[in-house]
Amino acid sequence: MPDSLVRLLACVDYRRTLALVVEGETDAREVVGLGSFGAVDDGAAEVALLVRDDWQRQRVGLELARRVLAAAESRGFHRFVVHMHTDNVPIRRLLQHVGRVVSAKVSGGVSELAFVRC
Repeated sequence: MPDSLVRLLACVDYRRTLALVVEGETDAREVVGLGSFGAVDDGAAEVALLVRDDWQRQRVGLELARRVLAAAESRGFHRFVVHMHTDNVPIRRLLQHVGRVVSAKVSGGVSELAFVRC
C-alpha cells in the first residue's frame, strides 16, 4: 500500500473520520477493500468505498458499506453523501441495498447522491 494512502487512513479521529480496511483471507497484508467516512457537518458524513477488482461481486462492498454506515450512525451521522461517476452501475445497485437516495446532483459526469439508511 502506498505511504500516502497509509497516512490518509491513519489520520482519523474515530469520531468525525474513520477508515476500515478489508484484509485478505490468508494474508493480512493483502488489502481487498477500503471504506471510510468523514464528517460534512454535525449530522452528515461523506462515504467512500473501494473494493479490489478481483474481489468484486462477492458482497465485500455491501458488507463494508454496512459496517462503515453503522459506525457513522453510532457516532451520530444519519445522512450520507457519496460522489461517483454517473455511469457507475455497481455502486448504484449497492446503494439500493443500504440506503434511500434523498437528493442527487450531476455535474461533469460525476453524481453527488445524498442518502439515508433504509
